[in-house]
Amino acid sequence: MRYLMPIIFIIAAVAGFFVYTNPQYQKLKAKMAEYQKIVEANNKATTLRAVRQKLSEDRNKISEADVDKLSKMLPDSVENVGLIIDIDNIASKYGMRIRNTKINESGARSAAAVGPDARKYGTISLSFSVTSSYENFIVFLKDLESSVRLVDLTSLTFSSAKEGRYDFNVTLQTYWLK
Repeated sequence: MRYLMPIIFIIAAVAGFFVYTNPQYQKLKAKMAEYQKIVEANNKATTLRAVRQKLSEDRNKISEADVDKLSKMLPDSVENVGLIIDIDNIASKYGMRIRNTKINESGARSAAAVGPDARKYGTISLSFSVTSSYENFIVFLKDLESSVRLVDLTSLTFSSAKEGRYDFNVTLQTYWLK
């Protein structure tokens, strides 16, 4: 009996470990892992709040006039009508009216490009015609070059219309954020 009691206590201790202690320990480990994920998420959220605060402060340093200029230079959408109106306003300063406007939204991707377009901007091509003297047209192009909207002149053809006046066919490419 003297040896029986310690063996019973050892068996009871081992059984108690497997029946009660080990399941409680496994639950505790699972809760600790969950807690660790929550702590990591909280740390990331704190970091993101700090980044958002810094970006907000940086954004507040930019004047509203500059933000408007940036949104005109590289708009968030295509804004075809606004682009045509802007170009027509520039042309009207020199007694010109744009006509025969055509918009091509196919962009600048080559036919050999395969797969999705990973660019963060889109392009559109705008063609139009104006009739003007050469001198007025050159000044018009300089104003167009210095305008707020980002445009690239991709094609220019001209022909004689009347004495001292020419028909200019212009193709521009402009950009917008996707």
